[in-house]
Amino acid sequence: MKVQLQLETIPVWDGVKEGSECFICSLMKKAEEDGIRYYLSSAVMTPEVRVEMNRHGFCPHHSAMLAEGGKPQSLALAMDTYYEENRKIFSPLAEKVQSAGNSRKAMKAAEALFAAAHEREKGCLICSRMNERLLRYCYTVASLWRDDQDFRRALEDSKGFCLHHTEALLNIAGEALSGDDLLEYTKFIISLLMKNLDRVQHDDWWMTQKYKSENKDKLWNGCEDAQKRAVYKLIGEGRVIDPVR
Repeated sequence: MKVQLQLETIPVWDGVKEGSECFICSLMKKAEEDGIRYYLSSAVMTPEVRVEMNRHGFCPHHSAMLAEGGKPQSLALAMDTYYEENRKIFSPLAEKVQSAGNSRKAMKAAEALFAAAHEREKGCLICSRMNERLLRYCYTVASLWRDDQDFRRALEDSKGFCLHHTEALLNIAGEALSGDDLLEYTKFIISLLMKNLDRVQHDDWWMTQKYKSENKDKLWNGCEDAQKRAVYKLIGEGRVIDPVR
């Protein structure tokens, strides 16, 4: 049974008009910024939010972004109770290290403590919020492609998507499409990807040629940032790393 997801027509239409290498990347960077802002806001004073933060926490990437987010009071409050939760988990394991009678038992107990620490890093609240948006954006792209010929033409004329978000688009496509529609959409999205990977590679190649003396006076043709676009066209930006399962 297909899951009915909420359409995000306005941001997706705005995205396809922006002319970027991958407007899903742009939307996800905004989603990431919104997540950081939320967990550094007065929301951390809400008991249910603090309980959620204590239970799940954040991946290392988003923890670092929170640390650099410029909201010391909010983050200090969140980390205080998060540390208390850690203490409940780590202290008994640390005591086993101290009570160990030989190095083998001490090392085994220490390994258990670090295993618990790794477990605490699994599942990130910001990644989860981002993933919810990603599913809606990808669902909307497929739905608009099917129902709106203007959108289909705009998408065909766009710079497409990064490799990473192309996969995400096809992973959710079956929730919006089926049968011949799904077949045609899959071919369309892959064709769009390959066409634009070739374009980015050509831009990157021209950048390498511009550094040759015989080409120094030739036009850049918009390839001044080709090396960066070549990287991000593959890996994407605003990636969902580790949502809560």
